[in-house]
Amino acid sequence: MTMLLTDFKNEYRDRLLEILWRQWATLGVSGYGETWRGSVIDPEALLIFSCTILRYDARLFDAVLEWLRVNGRFVNVQRIKRMLKTESFGGEAVVSALAAAIKNSVHEVKWARLAGEKVVEENKSEPLFFLKDGRPIPVMRQEDLLFLKYGFSRAPFKERGVALRFRSELPANLFLRLRAMFGVNARCEIIAYLLLADRGSPRAMARDCYYFPATVSKALAEMSQSGYLMSQTEGRYRYYKLVSDQWRDLLIGNAALRPWVVWARLFSALEQVWLFLNRTDLAEKSAMVQSSALRRLLKDPVISQLNRSGLSFMFGDDSAHSGEELLPFFIERMKVLMDKIENG
Repeated sequence: MTMLLTDFKNEYRDRLLEILWRQWATLGVSGYGETWRGSVIDPEALLIFSCTILRYDARLFDAVLEWLRVNGRFVNVQRIKRMLKTESFGGEAVVSALAAAIKNSVHEVKWARLAGEKVVEENKSEPLFFLKDGRPIPVMRQEDLLFLKYGFSRAPFKERGVALRFRSELPANLFLRLRAMFGVNARCEIIAYLLLADRGSPRAMARDCYYFPATVSKALAEMSQSGYLMSQTEGRYRYYKLVSDQWRDLLIGNAALRPWVVWARLFSALEQVWLFLNRTDLAEKSAMVQSSALRRLLKDPVISQLNRSGLSFMFGDDSAHSGEELLPFFIERMKVLMDKIENG
């Protein structure tokens, strides 16, 4: 049973990397052919998640850094900060280091707010990248001094010309398309939410779009005066909806997009599962001890996050599987989940 979890760790890592490659390729990273077929991509949630998982793929990590230098003006730093504060992510230090590498470019001073001025004590750094077997990738000669300042040891970053402007012809890039048209602000996520979820309350939109409630309420009140948005009160709540399906025709066309997904919540759950599977002591634990630790992880908060992600997926009743029986049930359900994420 222990070997079953150990084997699944490698499969799970590879599935996560597959998702990241496909989403970043759809956004404009070259070198990977298959585009994303799932729900609309959330670039902020994708970036945060990448800062943990791409420590096992240095090639894509550097391609993402390069992409951000080309397209960073369309990324919402305030949403990144809100997601980091709201959800459980383990890669915040890497996010700061990445932001510091971007802020040096001409048009991305805004990234300085995310990078901060972190300075790590000498000889306190850790490897940034790892091989598939978990061993750190050694730095043979010179280290990248900027990443070293943030506590990560790696070879100097070199651009390879693999990042293009985001692909505006692809409906999955709806967030970036709206921002290019209307600017980087809450109204873009509000429009995307109403296109994919049909209608919503200010509270739900603020929560699932990662904005302060006052920001969303003010934007909706002003947008309603345009005549393109209508609202209706039901009980204690007011709901908003786009007036005409012509908005969908204009912004999405005939594309068969998946319903609204709260990617930050979903990625946070996936990351916590990965960090659990990647524990160095996991293989030394008995199947019963593994099951007990896994059950605590699922109960608080992985299953809750998955259920609130908007993905049409139900994990199932883990309490119906006692002791070691939880492990094969967990692996089977995670495989189904990964299929659902990729294929809808």
